[in-house]
Amino acid sequence: MRLHRFVLLLALFAAACASPARIVRTADGADVSVGAVAADLADADVVALGELHQTPAVHETHLDLIQALHARRPQLVIAMEMFERDVQTALLRYLTGAIDEGDFLAAARPWPDYKRDYRPVVEYAKANGIVVLAANAPRKLAAKVAREGAAAVKGDANVARDTTAPEDAYYAEFVKAMDGHPGVTKEFLGRMYAAQCIKDDTMAESITDYLASLRIDEPKPLVVLVCGRMHSDHGRGAVQRIKNRRPDLDCRVLSADTVKNPSSDPFPSPRDVGSYVVVVGEVERPVMAVGPVIGSAKDKDAAKPVAAKPADKPAAAPAKATEDKPAAAPAAVDENVRPALGLMPEYGGDEGGVKVGSVRDGGAADVAGIEAGDVLVALNGKAIKDIEHYTELLDALTIGKAATVRVRREGAEVDLQVIVGSRPRSR
Repeated sequence: MRLHRFVLLLALFAAACASPARIVRTADGADVSVGAVAADLADADVVALGELHQTPAVHETHLDLIQALHARRPQLVIAMEMFERDVQTALLRYLTGAIDEGDFLAAARPWPDYKRDYRPVVEYAKANGIVVLAANAPRKLAAKVAREGAAAVKGDANVARDTTAPEDAYYAEFVKAMDGHPGVTKEFLGRMYAAQCIKDDTMAESITDYLASLRIDEPKPLVVLVCGRMHSDHGRGAVQRIKNRRPDLDCRVLSADTVKNPSSDPFPSPRDVGSYVVVVGEVERPVMAVGPVIGSAKDKDAAKPVAAKPADKPAAAPAKATEDKPAAAPAAVDENVRPALGLMPEYGGDEGGVKVGSVRDGGAADVAGIEAGDVLVALNGKAIKDIEHYTELLDALTIGKAATVRVRREGAEVDLQVIVGSRPRSR
């Protein structure tokens, strides 16, 4: 009985903490309904739904919008960053019923939390005969660009035929996101940015090539692009590259942002971020217990490869950062600094997660035992997909508090407690 009551209380607590989304029209800051947004956007050619990854309320709102847009524009096509070009055949075979879901998922490399965040969109498309484009460049090719430059993948059918990486406002935003990481040179940053742009150009080309393939007598479809907000905010990224290829297309953008109280707080995004912003509440994940992940072939040695540093390093500090004995934190929030772990990630990588390129001596990651070559798999319980997602999760951390970083090394995974440090915030 006590256990039942405890579970019920947990369920009620979770429901009370759940924050419904609202949609704000940026032109005047007014709250608007899904139906009103769909009515406004139904005459567009492309609608980009810029998301906050792994934020359920945003994904649910996007599904509602897709359904409302489909009701007004039956000729709907969905393009998704979450699927890469080389799995297009498997995706189409699943949508048409040629293969079952197990075979599809085995071939398609779905993103973390696919079942919760993206499966509803795919299943809606499957039930309604909607084409879904696997629009993105494969991660391994983006990683190759980051290592060797865009010329290294030129001519590969799974990336855009043409790509550019101009030092424009989008570049400035990318630099800002990477600002303060140790070991960043302009050359390395340029390659990382080129890898970002190859994704944008590939998503754009996937959409414009599809539109070009249609017969002239076919009804023009509405294309809905589902992507991380950095790929679409301010009409940059993939949206700009769509316009570069097809200036005649009417492209609209929705962004997403978080506030403490979604029912009343004004949205913090700039007015020009898009036509609308999906506003949701901030969600805080509990810190996970430290320990090896069960299921690895090297479970018995899981703690060994990522063991804390010897006694000459203060490796015990993270373990002492508990609620009753918190780590030292600034007396006041300094708006001139951002959270940091004292490491430089590499762009892309085909292992899943983000590979560590370098670690600053004496920094938070170094103290916790993280080393160059490790792969960051999750941050505070959220699986890391790529460099943009890692930066997004990093900025949500609190300086001076403990964060849990799941690290993979030589096939083993372990959760480490890291005290979040800081880095200068670019202006």
